Amino acid sequence: METQTLDLTTAVFVDPSLAHRIPESAAAKAFVLAGNAVFTLRSAKTGTRFTYRVRAGKGEGAPHFVSVLTGADNTGDYTYLGCIFEGGRFVVTSKSRISREVPSAVAFAWAWTRLSEGRELGACELWHEGRCGRCGRALTVPESIANGLGPVCAGL
Repeated sequence: METQTLDLTTAVFVDPSLAHRIPESAAAKAFVLAGNAVFTLRSAKTGTRFTYRVRAGKGEGAPHFVSVLTGADNTGDYTYLGCIFEGGRFVVTSKSRISREVPSAVAFAWAWTRLSEGRELGACELWHEGRCGRCGRALTVPESIANGLGPVCAGL
């Protein structure tokens, strides 16, 4: 049996069997906003991909902080990109060292706009590594793998 692998040189996925696509926009949006999400956006047309980490700020109404993988260490080489504010607006802030015109910023802004409006990503794919987007535990329940949130975290 031939194993399919994703060419993810700068992405989180080490073992292709752990990579999971979230095809439905509502589930993808919930995963991104879960509080501790790591995922890769991949263009099905070009194969271009960027890996992001989105963490929830502390406190009610705090923004979610978006970072993009910019180095070889897929656990630590993230650079701050911007914030998702209450109401769903994404902004590349002045504290970002990445310009809003950089492809990784353009890709996230485009995908987030579509997800926040409830639209599908079309030829863009959102992949997670098989860990809960909220608590980081390994996902084992098929429904949890499909949406990126464990049964307990999805119920919160």
